[in-house]
Amino acid sequence: MADVLTLHALDPALSKGLAAYARRERKSMNQSAKELLSSALGLSGRKPVTDHDADLAQLFGCIDDETWEKAKQTMADFEKVDAEAWK
Repeated sequence: MADVLTLHALDPALSKGLAAYARRERKSMNQSAKELLSSALGLSGRKPVTDHDADLAQLFGCIDDETWEKAKQTMADFEKVDAEAWK
């Protein structure tokens, strides 16, 4: 039987950070927490997530799927070619 761990009274910043990581990775918060713990303890073979990763997210930003779809629709107008203008 697998061990079970329940975390109580998470700091709001930690909870938001975990939720953001889970969304970005498209995984559950449970799976994300397990991955991050494994990585932090050097058990996963993956490079540990550092503060630099969070810095880049702040620098470049993250958007949700709905916002991305709206942006793509807006940018679609720039892909249209006015054939008359190129004659």
